[in-house]
Amino acid sequence: MNRKNVKGIVLAGGKSSRFGEDKALARLGGVTLLERAIKLLRELNLEPVVITNGRRDYSFLNCQIERDVIPDQGPLGGLYTACQVLKGFSLLVLTCDMPCLTLDSLNVLLENHNPRHSVTLFGISRKRPQPFPGVYKSNLSGLILEKLKAGQYSMQDFLKAVSDVKVVRNSFDPTILININKEEDMNLYKPALRGETLEFYR
Repeated sequence: MNRKNVKGIVLAGGKSSRFGEDKALARLGGVTLLERAIKLLRELNLEPVVITNGRRDYSFLNCQIERDVIPDQGPLGGLYTACQVLKGFSLLVLTCDMPCLTLDSLNVLLENHNPRHSVTLFGISRKRPQPFPGVYKSNLSGLILEKLKAGQYSMQDFLKAVSDVKVVRNSFDPTILININKEEDMNLYKPALRGETLEFYR
């Protein structure tokens, strides 16, 4: 696909309630989880846009920062903000808590996305795709808003309502898709993280 029509997004608006603090600023190998995601997008020649709830100051990142249009609506709310801010683009959307993602895997997503599909994701089957990372067309904002107004915040339920989702079978090590929800996850997934150690933002 033409990457001039693609923008890179990092969702970093979660409350990190299970983690106990802002996990986006936890450091792995001396680099924050948020900066690792931003670095991946820049390596793809996509200038990153970070979507946040505004409770933290991320100005040190030296990239575009956007606050949630509708606060506290979870990842679906963050995706809505991205679609509103970057109308007319396809959006490669990452979350800040997936430190094992690789450049190769993201290239595969981009290469498999085409204008006929509103969403392109990894997954084992169409019934249970992996919401992130994913490529989403910004014209989904209307459908997302309908879900938010109805109090339906589940990414899986939203994806079931999209008729043209392309699911790419993940041929990579499945650990690339792990996400970190609490401190204990770092020890559980230590082999996948290549022995890097986590440091916490205070």
